[in-house]
Amino acid sequence: MVSPANGMNYSIEKRPESYDKYEFTLPEHYRKMAKEELREDDEIREHSLAQMREWIAKHPYIRKCRTDASFLLRFLRFRKFSVPTACEALERYLAMRNTFPEWFKNLDCNEPIIREILENGVFTKLGQNKDGRTVIMFCMKIMDPDKVLPIHQGRAMALLIETMLEWEEVQIGGFQAMLDFTDTVMKLYGSWGVTDMKIFMDAVNRSYPIRIREINGLKFPKFAVSILNLLLTFASPKLKERIVCHKTTMEYKAKIDPELLPKEYDGELDMEDLRRKFREHLEDRRNVILALDEMDIDTAHYSSLWNQSNLVENEVEGGVAGSFRKLNVD
Repeated sequence: MVSPANGMNYSIEKRPESYDKYEFTLPEHYRKMAKEELREDDEIREHSLAQMREWIAKHPYIRKCRTDASFLLRFLRFRKFSVPTACEALERYLAMRNTFPEWFKNLDCNEPIIREILENGVFTKLGQNKDGRTVIMFCMKIMDPDKVLPIHQGRAMALLIETMLEWEEVQIGGFQAMLDFTDTVMKLYGSWGVTDMKIFMDAVNRSYPIRIREINGLKFPKFAVSILNLLLTFASPKLKERIVCHKTTMEYKAKIDPELLPKEYDGELDMEDLRRKFREHLEDRRNVILALDEMDIDTAHYSSLWNQSNLVENEVEGGVAGSFRKLNVD
C-alpha cells in the first residue's frame, strides 16, 4: 500500500498560499475501479478538488482544515464526486470530532488501553482481496470486557479508520470486515448503552468517509442478539444489507480469499507478523493522526445534528447544497 512520506506535516490553513499537485500512483485496476464505481477520472478529480478547496476557503464555520488532496479525496470518493455531498460529509466529520472529543480525538496508539488492544491483536489487516477491498479481521474474544469499555472499543475503531483512510486503496476499494465472535461473553455486549451505540453508529454510518463493502460475522451469540438488533436501529438500510452472520467457520472462511487466510483458519498467513507490521505502521503515522485534532469548526452551528432523536443524512441547516450555492462555488 502507498502512504504519504513518514512524518509529513499537512497544512491546516483553510486558505493556503498554494495547494499540492495530485498524481494518481496506484495500480491500474484501482484507476479502473475509481472510474467505474466512483465516477473518478483525472478531469473530474481536478475540478472537484478545486471546487471543494474554494468552498472550504469561503466557509464561515470552518476555521482550520487540511486541504491536501489525500484528505479531501476521501470525502469526494465517499460521495462519488458529488461535491456538495462531499462537502456535507466533511462538515459532519469535523463537527463529530469536536462534539465528541472523548471518542474521536487524541487517538494515540501509545495510549495504554489502545496499545493493549493493538498488542493483543483484536484487529488485523490481512491485505487486499481480488476485488481490491481491504480485509480487516476482528477477533472479539481477545477483548477483556473488564478493562475495555465501549468508549475504548470505539476509540480503537476510530484509530483504525483514520489510519486506514490515509491509504488511497482503502478510499477507493473500501473495507471487507471479518468479525469472529466465537467464545465471547455477555459482559462484552452488555456494557454498551444506547448513547454509546448512537454515537458509534453515527460515526461509522454517516460521519466517517468509509466505504464498508461487506461485514461478515462468525458465531454471533444468541444471548446478544437483542443488543445487536438495538444497535442496528441506528444503522442505514444499506449497511444492514451488507451484514451477514455465519454459523460455521467453513461459511466464514469461504468469504475470505484463500491467499488471505491466516494459519488459525487453515491458511498460510502469520497473524502475529501482520499485527506487528500494522502496529509499526500506526507508530509511523502517529503524528499525522494526532495532528487531525488541530482542525477546527464552529461546533455550535452543528449541535442540532446530535440533539435530534432521529439522525438523518442530510440535516445540516439548510442543506449543504444550499450553503454550497451561498458560498458562490462554481
